[in-house]
Amino acid sequence: MPEIEEVSTPGAAASTGEEEEKLEPGSEADLERFFKKVNCTKDEALTEKHLKWGWKNLDKDDGAALAYVIRNNATCITFDLFVNEIFEAGVLVCAALKDNAKLKSLDLQQGQIGVEGARALAESLRTNVTLMNLKLHYNCLGPEGTKLIADALKVNKKLTNLDLGDNGIGMEGCKALANMLGTNKELARLDVSKNANVQGNDAAKAVLQKAADKRKPTEKYGKFTLIVKDEPGQKWSPEGFHDVVKWC
Repeated sequence: MPEIEEVSTPGAAASTGEEEEKLEPGSEADLERFFKKVNCTKDEALTEKHLKWGWKNLDKDDGAALAYVIRNNATCITFDLFVNEIFEAGVLVCAALKDNAKLKSLDLQQGQIGVEGARALAESLRTNVTLMNLKLHYNCLGPEGTKLIADALKVNKKLTNLDLGDNGIGMEGCKALANMLGTNKELARLDVSKNANVQGNDAAKAVLQKAADKRKPTEKYGKFTLIVKDEPGQKWSPEGFHDVVKWC
């Protein structure tokens, strides 16, 4: 659809996009804007079993609408939100999981929800009894956000697969996850690849591996899987990015 040009006539503000910025989050007008953005109807958003909204250019202004869908879609099992940098909107999205009793898989890779998003997610994980697969690769969690999620998983008995790759979890994050693994018996797979201050750090890896080795196979999922791959490329950390130009 061609972009609407700005015109200097009375009432033109409605066509410039300025009105969109002032919409009340979660209002009918805001939801209408959002559903156009993800190219679906309200009915589809609230009834689809698999919402494929990766790479939709969603951002911090879409949090209320995303939360509305999570709370009101009682059918969706798989929700793909990868590569949508929602930043602080992650608080609204993750908090909404408290009110969802159907979703089994959530892909928030590169959502950049940060520590506060992790805090809201942790609170939801303490009570959510359906979510089994959670992908959080590159969400700027750091050790603090990692610990919040790890502590919640001492209570959560449903999540089986967790991806925490490229979150700069560091040694403190590894210790928190190792401590959680001593309590949580349901998590079957943990991926902490490409983490700054873990990649190439044998001591940090050993903390996790020791905890993983103590896990006994379960009848349902078999042997616990720990993935700690050293991978090239930028790796996020609370201190900034660690650049790897070449991997030999």
